[in-house]
Amino acid sequence: MSINPIKAEKLLNFPNDVSYKARMSLDTMIRIENALGSALLKLGNRLAGGDLTLTECISILTLAIRAGGNDVKDNDIKRIVDQIGIIEGIKITGELIALGLNASESSEESSSEKKN
Repeated sequence: MSINPIKAEKLLNFPNDVSYKARMSLDTMIRIENALGSALLKLGNRLAGGDLTLTECISILTLAIRAGGNDVKDNDIKRIVDQIGIIEGIKITGELIALGLNASESSEESSSEKKN
């Protein structure tokens, strides 16, 4: 469920009535790239090819959820992924990467429309 797709925000609902807002702003994407040493598009391609590690997925989830205004640690996200399952954790990671890439594309389109 998206909260604000223009701001690249998404509400993540987990078991035990736990919900976090995640945000894939430009700053968040830069933090992810710096933390993992790879471009976000390459991370998305690696995820699609089954080559993204669980550690990388946890890092992406943690940084996106922190950017949504939540005080979470890697261990908090590891517990959640353990509850929801690895496949679901990977799926959510992919959704967040796609959300960030799509939001960047949308903001580029809207800025070019303003110039015209």
